[in-house]
Amino acid sequence: MNPYETSNVNFEKKVHPLIISGVTHHLIGYIHPFPDGNGRTARAFSTLVGLIHNDLATIKDAFSVEEFFDKRIEDYYDTLMAATQGNLKPFIVFYLECVNASLTKVLKELQRYDRIKHIRELLGRGHAKTMFELICRMDDGERFHRQLFDDTLEASPSSIAKNIAKLRDLSVIKPGDGRGEYIVCIVD
Repeated sequence: MNPYETSNVNFEKKVHPLIISGVTHHLIGYIHPFPDGNGRTARAFSTLVGLIHNDLATIKDAFSVEEFFDKRIEDYYDTLMAATQGNLKPFIVFYLECVNASLTKVLKELQRYDRIKHIRELLGRGHAKTMFELICRMDDGERFHRQLFDDTLEASPSSIAKNIAKLRDLSVIKPGDGRGEYIVCIVD
């Protein structure tokens, strides 16, 4: 069965450019024009389709689905195979899920950036700000031990404890499982 049969297609109906982008990705793989590099070509063309559509102008530079294809490689190939056998829907749904995951990641990064900027303004100078700068280099959910501050800062244990309390009050860190363990939670 040819998934690109057009005899029953309504060409008057507007199709969202992200769906066109996903179909383009599959079409290049379906045609398989080169002995090597078809996946890269498919990703490049699907990105190009996104770049030329005005409807995607505000998000075109914000997402990249490749990372999410790699994380779900079996789903990627399974849905591509289903599309090749005539059912495009699973691949398009998979493709849109990857776009959604990519945009969600970008949104979290923007929220984190905004929160970091706000907290920097609140902290001003001093050990709490230095401690915060160390934490900013970590991912949300990452665990660390108080020893990081003891080893890095030239500060008294009471000063470090006071500033840890300040960072906890700002919901930048939360207690971990063990004594002196903390979890980064700038956005989460």
